Amino acid sequence: MAPVSLESEVRYTPLVFAASHIAAAGYLTYTIALGLYRSQTALGPAQDTRLRTAQRQKLTSAFGSLAALSLILAIGSGISYLTLSYKVWASERGVAVPNSLFGGWHAQENANTTTPVGIYPFSWLNDTPIYRDALEIIAERSRRLWWAQQLGLSAISWSMLLAIEGRRRKVPYLWAYSLLAQLVNLSFAQNLFYVAMLLSPSTVPVPESRIAKFVDRAFPPKPANWVPKPLLFLGLLVLNYAAALYVPYTAGHRIFLKATAIAKFLQFTPLIMTTVVPASWGVVYPTPRNAYSAFTKLFQVMSIAGALLHGKTTLVSLLYNLPEAYKHRHSIHIPFDTEKRTAWERSATAIEKVVGSINDHPVVAAAGKDVLLCGLSLGLWAAVRAMDVGDMLQSVIPSYTAISESSPVKEAAAAVSSVATATIESPPAEEDGEAAKPDLSMSSLRRSGRSAKPRFSSVSSSTEEVQTPRRRGRLRKAAKAEPTPEPDPEEVLGDATYEPSPAVEASVIQGDVVPDDDFDWESASLAWGLTALGGLGAGSAAVFGAECISR
Repeated sequence: MAPVSLESEVRYTPLVFAASHIAAAGYLTYTIALGLYRSQTALGPAQDTRLRTAQRQKLTSAFGSLAALSLILAIGSGISYLTLSYKVWASERGVAVPNSLFGGWHAQENANTTTPVGIYPFSWLNDTPIYRDALEIIAERSRRLWWAQQLGLSAISWSMLLAIEGRRRKVPYLWAYSLLAQLVNLSFAQNLFYVAMLLSPSTVPVPESRIAKFVDRAFPPKPANWVPKPLLFLGLLVLNYAAALYVPYTAGHRIFLKATAIAKFLQFTPLIMTTVVPASWGVVYPTPRNAYSAFTKLFQVMSIAGALLHGKTTLVSLLYNLPEAYKHRHSIHIPFDTEKRTAWERSATAIEKVVGSINDHPVVAAAGKDVLLCGLSLGLWAAVRAMDVGDMLQSVIPSYTAISESSPVKEAAAAVSSVATATIESPPAEEDGEAAKPDLSMSSLRRSGRSAKPRFSSVSSSTEEVQTPRRRGRLRKAAKAEPTPEPDPEEVLGDATYEPSPAVEASVIQGDVVPDDDFDWESASLAWGLTALGGLGAGSAAVFGAECISR
């Protein structure tokens, strides 16, 4: 092939844009890591017990490892896609591709070369819309969209979790998690957020920047237990799912990038709305539990809409399985045996073809691996939090009524919350010169199925005297009872007479009750089953909905 003259005028805008993408992802990761470090150092004494520290280290290591694995896979898939795109660009222009990244700089000395040899990143980025190519390769075939659409549907449910649960827990830098899901991948941001939730029982003081102060002046902070009206959230959900349905039909058209940008921006709107809307557009609930019914209905809408869109894409993918379905604009440089591929296309079932589309292209592989990691971490989170199966089903099925209320988190939170409310509303009564203490019954704090035997023996008041038997000819003064030893903070949920301090009450109300034995794998199995049947969007709605009403 005759040499093709490369473009003499070089534009640096595409390269600056790509470099900004990488720099922004690194900055967001650093910001989130800083927030996690501050959350770790801000944990109070009630959270630093031996049992909680060991459990927290184990869980944060598990989800942190999943986040690291997700980041490694995202970087590897990105490098594979960029390499393939450059090879296609070079072959179309007759540019020889060097064997190594740095070997091409010395190849120009070869006088027998009939085509230019080297690396031309500026010319390649000027001629190749790498972002548009990646998005269109996924959206132009339903069998590839089957993977990527699940990420978009799950991101909608996850944005609602950030707006509700993240704001209630006062997790710092919520905007960074939402942006990182778009710049890297969803599983990386989700696993980092799981770590943040494990470290968020305490309120973390975040230094306010100039931008934060400007936002606070423009949009005054909302009071505690303030939630936007459900109709506002419902309107945003309708727009999100309408965009998810419409975007695939614009692939190959001029408005494709605009439609994709609008769809991705709509995923941020639940988190943005909680900041920008006036306080009069929301409701201040007496306690977080009063908002459960509204949250349940929202996640029911998300689960139904996600299952319907996933079902529609699945049906179209199964029906459309022509031999040309795997081809795309980069197929010339995808190594495969044509004869074997044709035989496989004739003999494989439709399900195998849809699932096997993960090997069509590095971009599809990146989306597929992201879906698998999101599903894995979703089930593990349900097991770690010991979520009530009834709450998960209630977040998916509109007519389902939860029968079981045996979640340890809900029992402990409800009991401690009722004690705190009674203490605030009614002043302590004087009986026999002693203030009556609130009764924290053992049955309200113990875990379902466990023994109610108290671990510390209760005694009378410390001012009460105990009379000893008299002896002839001598009287012995009454001796004071020995004080009861202070209970171990790890045994708070097992002491029938212990009055929790305000710090302990706040910790339990925040839902930081981690099971001290085995995890609830029944919840994990349900999460994975719903994900397999209704897609990642339905599974995420079930788990995230149960998380919002589990305290």
